[in-house]
Amino acid sequence: MIHIKKLSLCIGLVVLTIMMGGCGFMNNENSTENSNETSSEKKIKQSFNKSIKMYPIKNLEDFYDKEGFRDGEFDKNDKGTWYLYSQMAIQTSADDDLLSKGMVLRINRNTRTT
Repeated sequence: MIHIKKLSLCIGLVVLTIMMGGCGFMNNENSTENSNETSSEKKIKQSFNKSIKMYPIKNLEDFYDKEGFRDGEFDKNDKGTWYLYSQMAIQTSADDDLLSKGMVLRINRNTRTT
């Protein structure tokens, strides 16, 4: 009977020690996540930095010089025309209506005129 009590006490202490250590480890891990970046966040930032490293681009034609679908009607050397459209809405004060301003920029890549 005494041996069973001692054995159950030892097993209980071992289980309690393991649980306390596990909770402390998890708590320590959560605090380091809050103060430092996790490995997945580091990977995301590295991937983002790798893709954005190429900017600013000196010559947009190098970046956008891709050929799409062309049938017999299109000349092989025709680079086409880009249409860039931008618009913004501004409200100068809370009582005023929104004022929309926009522009369309047509860039002929063959003659390099806008």
